[in-house]
Amino acid sequence: MGDRWRLLLGEQQVLFGKNEFPSRLMTVFQEEDKYMQDDWAQGIDQLNSVPSDQEIPSELQAFAQEDDDVETLDRFGYRTTVATALARLRLMGFTPEASMRSMAEIRRANLRECGQAEDVLLVSPARGVQGTPHQMSAEQVVKTGLAAHIKSCTPDGVDDESLDLIELNCLEELEFYFEDDSDDPRFLLAALLHDQDPKSVLTMDLSDLLAAGYCSSSDDLSALAIHELSFITANTGPIIVITEGKFDAQVIPRALRLVRPEIAGYFKFWDIETTRAAGGTDQVVKNMRSFAAAGVMNRVIGILDDDTAGRQAEKQLASAPLPDHYAVCRLPELDYAHAYPTLGPSGASVDDVAGRACSVEFQFGQNCLLGTDGKPVPVRWKSHNDSMNDYQGELANKPYVQERIKEMLRAAEAGETPLGSEWDPMRRLAETLVNLAEPDLE
Repeated sequence: MGDRWRLLLGEQQVLFGKNEFPSRLMTVFQEEDKYMQDDWAQGIDQLNSVPSDQEIPSELQAFAQEDDDVETLDRFGYRTTVATALARLRLMGFTPEASMRSMAEIRRANLRECGQAEDVLLVSPARGVQGTPHQMSAEQVVKTGLAAHIKSCTPDGVDDESLDLIELNCLEELEFYFEDDSDDPRFLLAALLHDQDPKSVLTMDLSDLLAAGYCSSSDDLSALAIHELSFITANTGPIIVITEGKFDAQVIPRALRLVRPEIAGYFKFWDIETTRAAGGTDQVVKNMRSFAAAGVMNRVIGILDDDTAGRQAEKQLASAPLPDHYAVCRLPELDYAHAYPTLGPSGASVDDVAGRACSVEFQFGQNCLLGTDGKPVPVRWKSHNDSMNDYQGELANKPYVQERIKEMLRAAEAGETPLGSEWDPMRRLAETLVNLAEPDLE
């Protein structure tokens, strides 16, 4: 039967392959999606580690003699939900809408080349038999063909006896996309998952490949797949996120893993601390322009503070357009920032600090901003920005607030506290990052 991989939607095998590792499809999964029968997987790993010129130990004979026809499904692979798979596919540039639209456009182009009407399907009872014209748009043919494939899928393959003549002919029109040498399978998968139950389970069964020695059960196969393909397509590589400072680069990824764990692994934050790279608003501008000049193909997103310097940097980046796959945003605007305690030359006051002094420390809820006296740590006005004709402010005791944020993250990561409304700013930031990373459907 060959060394197979199988992709199942629920219990239906929707895609499969032989004698190859499905690298592109594996980018849809993350290491936390892995499942395995531990005893079997560990035994297979030990068996595969035995040199070919050595005798197989007696305790591993049972694994070596296992019949090829023995059902191995559910022994080793990766699982996630349709909703998560679609979110990840979108981040990599594969959307159901774009895939189906492209399929319809290709069909129309092929019909035009053959001199046939673009809104007609020739319905034939068998290959080689002249078809009867049936009024059907290219979009309808694609949608019907994809649904027919799902309908015909069984746990072991395809059974088209349940399909009517229209469904069969629509499915035949899409045959190219199911061939081994067709376009990127993520393109097809995105289309197949359109309108499927978001809670349905998508399973990549790799039991046969593990048994055949294609991998080890301890391998991070999703990371290996991304590494393998990173030189082929920029959409597969991580989305690079550049922040203003090292504290931002430390806490935003941790928060992202809490509020959107299913997609957090697709964002790679610029490690300012380890690389000892310069930080600050000006450096975000320089880094993004340098990346663009160097031709970095990954999607790049710059996150700026919601302060006066951030607004200035946003204006600077807009003055010289970056590549389409680059984007910039400021931290989400906060309601409680519109009336916040401040300190200035005239003493204590309450001012609107939104867009003037809101750094990442503001994004973890009002409780983190409370000082030892139970009152909000005030913003201190520091300097006037002539270019923006506004003042730049900063928290008067930022290190104290940062320690409170670290404790908040620790407690949430340990499951000691629920993710309440104080996490809403980070949820909004996560949604912004996702929206900026997704390709423009136009």
